[in-house]
Amino acid sequence: MERQSLFQRRREPLPSLAQACPDLTRWFSSDLGKEILTQQLALAQPLVEGLFGYHLMQASLASQVDFAACSRINHRFRLSPCEMSPSERCGGDALVEFEQLPLPSESIDVAVLHHLLDFSPHPHQVLREAARVLIPGGHMVVIGFNPFSLMGLTRMFRSASPYQRGNQLRAARLADWMNLLDLQAGAVERGFFRFPLQHRELLAKTAWMERMGNRWHLPCGGFYIIVARKEVARMRTIKLNWRGEKKPAISAVPSSPRVAARGRHNKNSR
Repeated sequence: MERQSLFQRRREPLPSLAQACPDLTRWFSSDLGKEILTQQLALAQPLVEGLFGYHLMQASLASQVDFAACSRINHRFRLSPCEMSPSERCGGDALVEFEQLPLPSESIDVAVLHHLLDFSPHPHQVLREAARVLIPGGHMVVIGFNPFSLMGLTRMFRSASPYQRGNQLRAARLADWMNLLDLQAGAVERGFFRFPLQHRELLAKTAWMERMGNRWHLPCGGFYIIVARKEVARMRTIKLNWRGEKKPAISAVPSSPRVAARGRHNKNSR
């Protein structure tokens, strides 16, 4: 039983985002957390900068970084799941429950979700709410941890580190969820190919792993960034020219295939 518990953790219910936010905010202030945020910001800024609209919503568990600072959208706001002291505040303009966003449908042009799906007890509902408030043609930027990485392997073991208590969501699985919500996922960006070490000097010595992963575009990065576009089929009204010379042909349509077959049989028998 002891040997089995090293590799197979019991599926314990995750705490709410409001309860997990304080510990995760402090973890992102560590040496490992700062290195990951630095790489995430370097990869996400060019992506966010190329998205346009009127309203940008940023939802993050870390207050140390602002992914929308480079955006050309004027109205930008941040949402937070918890309220903390001024020194440890998650950095949000409003405190909300991401399972039920207090925003009208189709009102946001760009939504940035930073590790919300990794630590939410209901990640599919959080994604559904973010897709609901997104306008048709809007974009969603999702940043999450990759379970198929050196960092993801360490999350299989029991540990007191906050980042190891979340969900194991693959990028491919997340793309399937997006497809069900009319979100078309684009290319996936990955980063942090090193060991998750809490030592600044050791992280600097393993920088060669970062260069190798970026050069060969390896799929084993510690985190991924997905940009998805909301595609909703619109109904187009076809106007009929009733005043023209040629009138539209109107014929009765059978209510069922059996009635249609019976009509063809009677016509052929005549």
